[in-house]
Amino acid sequence: METASILLLSGGVESTTLLVQLADAGEPVQALFIDYGQRGAAEERRAAESQCARLGVELVALDLARVGATFRRGQDRKAHVPLPHRNLVALSLGLSYAANLGAKRLYLAANRADTTEYPSSSHAFLAQFRLICGLLGDVELAPAIVGLLVASVLALPLDLRELAMLGDGGANLLGFATGLGTYALLGDAWVPVGAAIAVGLNVVADTVSFSRVIERVPPLRFLDALGRRA
Repeated sequence: METASILLLSGGVESTTLLVQLADAGEPVQALFIDYGQRGAAEERRAAESQCARLGVELVALDLARVGATFRRGQDRKAHVPLPHRNLVALSLGLSYAANLGAKRLYLAANRADTTEYPSSSHAFLAQFRLICGLLGDVELAPAIVGLLVASVLALPLDLRELAMLGDGGANLLGFATGLGTYALLGDAWVPVGAAIAVGLNVVADTVSFSRVIERVPPLRFLDALGRRA
């Protein structure tokens, strides 16, 4: 029996897209979810579990929540990602796990924006880590760079049925489209006001749970429930 490849699955749009592509291609794959203390860890894990259950893929979860909590000590704000260079950590764990199982391939999904914004997602870093994989054994790193628009469109049905999460890539795309549309609609005098509101909401989001606010305000709760499964 062929040993399954390992896919680092975050529950977001890029890794979900790759998971569906691998499953459709009939490639044996096992998903690896890593809880490193990120703010949305519980929601991301539920999304990953739903995706894997739907496709019949085994999901293994690694709990590093205490590591993330340790990295947050002394921080004024609770950042979404507590670990700098998180892909370095995720890939190292994925490589070790793949070697332990005798898997020959390790998949990482990223979007094109990540390759320029985050050093541990850059083409140069991934090329060097591929060399490390070769030095340590015969596990092949297979990064997949997924286009934001393509990934968002493919993941939309799963997102609406609460089987996947929009993730960083989809959220970035949606945020860009919303910002561009707002800029086009607002007059010049109102653009700074809109920008100030957007910045303010981002600052508040680091200290206040918008999910709880939405749940307590009936009109917001109604809008949030649109499209959800009963």
